[in-house]
Amino acid sequence: MQSQDVIEQQYNEAVDALVEKVQRDPQVLAAIVAGSFSYAQVWEKSDLDVELIGRDAIRPTQSFFSLVENGVNIHASITPRNAFKQNIESAQQGSFMHSYFSHSTLLFSRDASIQEWYDKNANLSNIGERDKQLQLLNVVASTLPSLVYAEKQFYVNKDCLTCFLTLLDVVQELARIEVLLNDEIPAREVIQPALRYNPDFFNRVYTDLINCEKNETVIQNALDAINSYLDARQFIFQPVLDYLAEQKAPRAITELNADLGRSSHNSEGAPEFDDESLDLVCQWLTWKGIIRQVAVPMKLTAKSQIAVEEPAYYYDGIVGASCARDGIVEASVFDEVFPVARDSSQMQLKGDIHTQIHQAVENLADTLEQDMYVVAAILTNNLAEDNVWEKTAAHITLILRDGTKFRQKQYQLIEEGIPILVQLHTRSDYRKLLDRTLQGSTLHSILAESRVLFSKDNLFSVDGDANFTIGDPSCLQVGERDKYSQLLNAAAFATTVLAKAEKWFHLKQDYDYTFLYLTYMVRQLARIEVLRHGETPRRKVIHQALRHNPSFFNAVFTDLIDKPKDETMLRDALEQVDMYLEDNLQTLFKPLLDFLEESGEERTITDIYMHFGKRELALELACEWLAQKGVIEQFSAPIRLTKDSKVSVDEPAYYFDANNPFL
Repeated sequence: MQSQDVIEQQYNEAVDALVEKVQRDPQVLAAIVAGSFSYAQVWEKSDLDVELIGRDAIRPTQSFFSLVENGVNIHASITPRNAFKQNIESAQQGSFMHSYFSHSTLLFSRDASIQEWYDKNANLSNIGERDKQLQLLNVVASTLPSLVYAEKQFYVNKDCLTCFLTLLDVVQELARIEVLLNDEIPAREVIQPALRYNPDFFNRVYTDLINCEKNETVIQNALDAINSYLDARQFIFQPVLDYLAEQKAPRAITELNADLGRSSHNSEGAPEFDDESLDLVCQWLTWKGIIRQVAVPMKLTAKSQIAVEEPAYYYDGIVGASCARDGIVEASVFDEVFPVARDSSQMQLKGDIHTQIHQAVENLADTLEQDMYVVAAILTNNLAEDNVWEKTAAHITLILRDGTKFRQKQYQLIEEGIPILVQLHTRSDYRKLLDRTLQGSTLHSILAESRVLFSKDNLFSVDGDANFTIGDPSCLQVGERDKYSQLLNAAAFATTVLAKAEKWFHLKQDYDYTFLYLTYMVRQLARIEVLRHGETPRRKVIHQALRHNPSFFNAVFTDLIDKPKDETMLRDALEQVDMYLEDNLQTLFKPLLDFLEESGEERTITDIYMHFGKRELALELACEWLAQKGVIEQFSAPIRLTKDSKVSVDEPAYYFDANNPFL
């Protein structure tokens, strides 16, 4: 391993070389570098993320570029000046886009307006109170689905392992909340600053949790701590409460999603949140007794004559108002105002919830079948008796007649008090979705175990238009072509996560964070193991992989779970992961290696992508790792950034010799 000084010099020289080239291209007005080079530390396996800003009428030769300078891989995109201005000015403060620019470095600009926009908006200390409120709400909206899933795994499925892994995802989001509450713009790594701001809580749900035995008591305590953390910060939900209080009447969830969060940032008045992102937020506030839920009629399409019901919410400004106004409150005070269940006995299933859910689904299906614009309905989640509880929402995909107009692609409905999430597709769009769905993908797994509630045409018949049968578990087997595509992607992503884990191990000596990345990596390796056996990975893919290869997955994961994390343990795990990828690389990267071998000559990364066409493969990541391992050789070749460019930059080119004695 090279010294850190030598590595940093190599990366600085690579940036200087790229800047020198693009500055000679009049089509390029500015360059920004982001990622670890800008705000952290690079190491020998880092790449560079570069944003190029071009003239307004720029004509890029590609939408994305893989470049190389001084042996350093560079991932670059090029954006017209007006689009860059819109992106940076519309970015909500504290959002991913704001964080990206705030932790970046402007390498050069020959346009004063770009410099002005950048200085004004890419500011680490620039986060207003309104944007902070909305961003906090956005983060908690993305946190609650994982928290509810973790609770289900613990209370319903009795699966402490999956619950633990999901809680790590929850803690990452809570760390974003903690950082925002301290007026800091979250970077990619948020656990470390969150530990500084709130060591008691994050040591309990992160450091201590990672390094102890994962028994029922430990997991219950972690869930209690997380719920208490959110309960004590009810002010995060204040934008929702303020909106509902102003309405003085129940507001449908579609209205709330459409109205809440409009701000001066968006000149078109678009919501600050993704569609339906507030559904679970409102449901959660209802569970807490803070707001009230009722049902109101609505129509799914512009011409539907049949009405269904969606949830509407009401807040009278009294319940919970003092807590939200006063900020963080003591748990005892909160419990007096919100009598929220905390012990596991109050989280048990209602005895008839399974029957209630199925009856609600059947009733809604009967109603939808009367709508002439609905062609078919598919139940897409598992509602078995041992897999539902009082927080379960049914998921239904609706297929509509071609030409049917609808305002949203997704709606939250309610039937007899049961939440039902519906997704809408026209028939032709859904058929295209099925046609391009790879066997072994997440969607393939869902569809193979779905159930057609009703169908008015032959789309799902045995000799119908669909390229595989909905609801047939035998379709979970994966064909050779799709298997190798899925293997390549899983392996490519595993190598990038491995590089991050190695960085935190070797450079930072942060063993807890190394283990966190190891958990992400093991999930990708589990996908690989399952795909290698011709099966479709499921949501709990680690359990599948343990059945196929218990010795490996016990060694790199299961045996580590309950032990304090130390240098020796993690070094061994990382080495075994690296060896696993090396031992299987001929299989994992077969499509790429076959193409390079058949070519018999150097092929640029552009050539490689053109060859594989619409197959969505992570080819640049695969090539970079194979080159690092010496399996393929990396060269460089000139490429022009735009159709009007007179100067070139360098992109990587690769050569594979199957007779390489070092393979």
